[in-house]
Amino acid sequence: MCPSLATIYISILVLALFSQFSRASAVEVNQAQVPPRTDFGSVACKQTIFEHSFTSSYGVPYVGTYSPPGNCTFTTTIFNISVTSKGRQYDRLALLFFGDTEIWRTSTAMPSEEGIYWSYQKDMTVFDPLLRTEQKVIFDLSNVYTDLYTGAFDVTLEALYYNDRYVSGLTPPDHIYPISALASSQNISSVMSLPDDNGTVSLILPGNVKTATVSMLASGNSAEEFWYTNVPSEYANTFPDNPGWLYGYSPFREIQLLIDGQLAGVSWPFPLLFTGGVDPGLWRPIVGIDAYDLPTFEIDVTPWLPLLCDGKAHNFGLKVVGFDNSVDGKLGTVGENWWVTGAVFIWLDEKSNQTTGGNISSSISPPTFSYHPTVTSITNNNVTTNTSFYFSLAAHRKLSIFSTIHTSTGPKLASWTQDLSFSNIQNMTNLAYNQSLSMITTGSFSSSLSPIRTTYSYPLNLYSFYVIASTTSTLSSVFALIDRSLITKGINLLSLLTGLKVGSESLATRQFGESQYYWNETIVEGTAADTGVTDQWFSFSGTPGLKKNGVKEYSRHLKEVDDAMVLDDEKWESMVVPKTEALPYVEGEPVV
Repeated sequence: MCPSLATIYISILVLALFSQFSRASAVEVNQAQVPPRTDFGSVACKQTIFEHSFTSSYGVPYVGTYSPPGNCTFTTTIFNISVTSKGRQYDRLALLFFGDTEIWRTSTAMPSEEGIYWSYQKDMTVFDPLLRTEQKVIFDLSNVYTDLYTGAFDVTLEALYYNDRYVSGLTPPDHIYPISALASSQNISSVMSLPDDNGTVSLILPGNVKTATVSMLASGNSAEEFWYTNVPSEYANTFPDNPGWLYGYSPFREIQLLIDGQLAGVSWPFPLLFTGGVDPGLWRPIVGIDAYDLPTFEIDVTPWLPLLCDGKAHNFGLKVVGFDNSVDGKLGTVGENWWVTGAVFIWLDEKSNQTTGGNISSSISPPTFSYHPTVTSITNNNVTTNTSFYFSLAAHRKLSIFSTIHTSTGPKLASWTQDLSFSNIQNMTNLAYNQSLSMITTGSFSSSLSPIRTTYSYPLNLYSFYVIASTTSTLSSVFALIDRSLITKGINLLSLLTGLKVGSESLATRQFGESQYYWNETIVEGTAADTGVTDQWFSFSGTPGLKKNGVKEYSRHLKEVDDAMVLDDEKWESMVVPKTEALPYVEGEPVV
C-alpha cells in the first residue's frame, strides 16, 4: 500500500485547519483522483491565497488579490483547497477566477451535523502566464445560510510551488485569453449563463501564433443539473398528476465552440452527479466522479490560424443545444441554466512575425438522430391515464477541420477531427416517480499536434424510486441504484503542449452504489434509517513530464457502507476496473 497522500505537509495543514472539529465525529469526504505528484514535500515556496467562510454568499463572492511569490524559483504550481462544514446544507457549486479567466470549477460535499472536511490538489501549471503576475481572485461559492440551512463552508486555498525539471522541458502557453462575461471589474464572477447570455467574446490574437487550443468548462444547473434524465419537451407533461417532475429539452446536450459563427468543435459532456444528486445517501464519504474538479474539454483551433492571425477581431462563442424533434436539424435550445466559460491558450512562433496559410476546409454535418417514444395508457370511465413512458434517443456526429499553415519552420497541415456517439434509454412508471435510465456517450478526437488518437466512454445506469410524503409528519424516501464509469485513453492537449505529459495515458474508474434514503423537512438531512453502499474502482497509467515525482501508475479502491469508509486501498500501480454493464430490462421495467 502506498503512503497516504495527505502525509507531511498536507497532514499538517489538515490537522491545523480542522482543529475546531472533533476528529472522532467529523467525516473526511473523498474524491478518487490522480495525485499531481508522488511527493508533496520539498516545496520551493508556498503561500495562502485566501481563507474565507461562505455563509449567505449568493452574489457575494470572495474577492482578493493573488501575487506571485517573491524570491522563489519555480516551474510547477499545485493548488490545494481545504474545506470544512457542519450543519444542514445543500451541495454548492464553486468557481475560481483569476481576473476574467476561470481556472477551476469545483463543488462541495453535502455536510452533516457531525461535520465534514476534505482537501483536493490540482496542478495549475498550464496557467503559468497568469501565475507570474498579480491577479484579482474571485471565488464564487453561492451559499444560503438560514435557521434551516445552517452549514457554512470554511475554505482555505493554498499554492505550493516546486522547482521541477521536465523530461522535454516546460513549455507553458505564452498567452491565455478568456471566453467569459468579462465582469471581474464588477467584483463578480465572469461565468456566462446559457441560453440567456450571449456567450461570445471578441478577441484579437497576435499575428505569429503557431498553436492554439480552446478549453471549455460547462455544467448544467437548476432545471439542467440532471439534463441526462430530461425528456423530449413534448413529453414533459406526460403525467399531469405530477406536474413539474419532468424537465424537457431532451437528455442530449452538445456544447459548441463557434469561431466567427462557424462550428470549430463540440463536447458531448460527461454526466456529472453532485453530492446531493438523486440520492444524497450515495455520496458520503465518497463523492461522485469529478465532483471536486469539474472536467474541461479541449479543442485544437490551430487549423483556424490563417484566419485568426490576420490582425482583426474575431468572435469566439460558446453555445449549448439539445435535441428538438420539431425543428430542422433537430438541434434546439435548452433549459436554464448552463454555466459556461472558456479560454484560448496560444503558443507563439518566436522566429516569425506572421503566421499565414491556405483556406480552412471542413467536413461538418448536423448530428443524425434516432428517436422512438412510447406512452402506455389505460382508460377507465372514459378517463385516460398515462401509466408509463418509454423512449430511446441515439445520436452520432463526425466533424473534420483542416488547413495548411505557414510558420518559421515551413508549411504544415493542421487538423482537428471528432467522432461521437450517444444513446439514452429511459422508462418511467408511477407518475415518473419510478425512473430508469441506461445511457452511454463515446467519442474520439485526433489532432495534428499529436499522432495519438484519444478515445473516451461514459456509460451510466441509473434507477430511482421516490416516495414523496404529502406532509412533513411522514417521511419521504428515495431508493437509488447507480452504476457508471469514466474511461479515457490518449492525451490531454494542454498537458501535452505544456510538457506536463509526454505521451499517452489511460484512466478508468467505476462507481457502483445502492442507497435507501429518508428525509422529513429537507432532503439535505437524512435519518438514522438511511442505508447505502458505494464501491469505486480507480486506475491510471501514463507518461509524466516530470523527471522526478511524476505519477506513472496509481490505483485506489474505495468502499463505504452506511456513511462509513470500510475500504480504502491505494497503490502506486494500476488495477483492473470492472465494467459497467447495461441495465437489464424485463417488460420495460428494470431488474433491481
